[in-house]
Amino acid sequence: MLQEKVIDKALKNCIGTDRSRCLRMRFNRNTCSLCMQQCSSGVIGIGEDVTINMDNCSECMLCVSACPSGCFEIRGLNFYSIIARLRKIGASVQSPVIGCSKTASPSSHLRTFCFGYLSEELLIALSVYIQNSVQLDLTGCAGCNGFIDGILESRLENIEAMTGIRISEKIRLVKDRAELDFQDISYDRRSFFRAIRDMTLMQASGLFGDEVDSQGMQSYSAKKMPFKREVLNGTIRILPPERRRAVLYNYYYKADVSEDCNNCFACIGICPTGALKTIEAEGGRELSFNSSLCTGCSLCSSICSRGLIIIEKGFSGDNPFGFQHTKKEHFLMSVA
Repeated sequence: MLQEKVIDKALKNCIGTDRSRCLRMRFNRNTCSLCMQQCSSGVIGIGEDVTINMDNCSECMLCVSACPSGCFEIRGLNFYSIIARLRKIGASVQSPVIGCSKTASPSSHLRTFCFGYLSEELLIALSVYIQNSVQLDLTGCAGCNGFIDGILESRLENIEAMTGIRISEKIRLVKDRAELDFQDISYDRRSFFRAIRDMTLMQASGLFGDEVDSQGMQSYSAKKMPFKREVLNGTIRILPPERRRAVLYNYYYKADVSEDCNNCFACIGICPTGALKTIEAEGGRELSFNSSLCTGCSLCSSICSRGLIIIEKGFSGDNPFGFQHTKKEHFLMSVA
């Protein structure tokens, strides 16, 4: 009973919002409503601010995974620590079990928030960093957020279809308790914290971070990547070349800007992630683009009164981390 009260207290108000990240707060003509479309409880409001009625929120976390710019975040979530712990447990059992903190199931090696926050980007990372496989315990979802299992199935199918990563072999969705393969282990506290330390060192050395030119980003210190993009940027570095190309093509963006652009640079100011900046070019400073920072929100396209910027999926280069010139002489003809 005491444990359940502690969990309930931790879950209460566990979703934070940053209005500066919301596309509609940044540009009042934007009509993004992905978070509200995903919210089955209807508790999200976007007006003068971004609000959540936590008294009626089911904590499904779909708003967190749906927002392209990272307006929503889960307080207390450390995804790197989850990976570190899974790597440690994976040394003792074939397939660790992740459970949901909202259910009372004891058959899990660790428990986290509702699995709705596991976007396709985070699922790809999870499948890459775990040693063998992992089981997501969905046996309690039917009595809570029963739609989550179907959403996760769809996400795994999308990943496999677009990238060829056999992710269903690494991440098992278990809905029937009889099919849950839970192996009890005794935790070695010292080894666990050693794994946490090692994962922190890996993060600090750049395994999970991006390779964006830090000098270039300092000029845009207010810009911020959504966490799911930060994680994916680290993950693609260790993917096999074929899978890396597929992930880049399907999850990363390219920007085409017409030569008719007059370099007003309004797009730079409105971009929430710093994917656009100016670089020195022949004849003066010109617009440049960094695919690793772009989440495809297209605010830059919206604010361009002349319609000279197009953002679309399909990055085909080898290095998404550098800033590149974006202007094309035959831009308008190519998109007509």
